[in-house]
Amino acid sequence: MKWVTYLLTGMLIAWITTVRSQQRLPNINGQDRLRLRDLNLSAEQKRRLALLIQRERMQYYLNQKELNDILTPKQKEQLMMWRERRNKSDSTKVKD
Repeated sequence: MKWVTYLLTGMLIAWITTVRSQQRLPNINGQDRLRLRDLNLSAEQKRRLALLIQRERMQYYLNQKELNDILTPKQKEQLMMWRERRNKSDSTKVKD
């Protein structure tokens, strides 16, 4: 019966961890929206901001395309492996 106690304790810890992490994510996104709303942007400012964001996204895709043209298939594979390792290590860090 002792193993049942360990199993239930482990399940409880896993459940609490999952609930806590899910509560934290909406709070972060909510704070970002609140900051934009607090700026009281005019319609013109919102339009210009949307264009700026759109150009930024397009530039990212253009940079990725150019990078793909520069790198060999083997180098692309190495870059993807490096990015995966970096993302795994970054996801474990606590950010405020």
